[in-house]
Amino acid sequence: MSVSKVDCAAVVRGKGGFVLSLYRHLAPVTVDAVTDALPLSSRAAVYPGMVTLLTTIKTGVEKQRKDYSRGDVAFFAGTGSVCVFLKNAQSDSPLNPIGRIESGLESLDAVRPGDVVQISKPSQEAVVQT
Repeated sequence: MSVSKVDCAAVVRGKGGFVLSLYRHLAPVTVDAVTDALPLSSRAAVYPGMVTLLTTIKTGVEKQRKDYSRGDVAFFAGTGSVCVFLKNAQSDSPLNPIGRIESGLESLDAVRPGDVVQISKPSQEAVVQT
């Protein structure tokens, strides 16, 4: 277990799961806001090369950038959305980088608009056992 890295379990209802790692050093205030809001459940919006999850999280801009790789996760402060990149891309708007999909990215390749995605912290028992 790391002070900077927060592992999260996620499920695309009916399509599989994935492991998401959030990294505090990328955007500490934003990552803390996201982890405090867990568990999250949201319907997916699908764009070319990206899946977004609308949240109620309010945070400002932090260490923003526009270039992202497949599997990167960012937060769009303007709309409160968590964005997962399915291909290498350059965003039109700068986003706060917050993490990376560690495994199971193929379950997000199958996401369709309106699919429910749930993100949660792993159980304390799982953390103790590792």
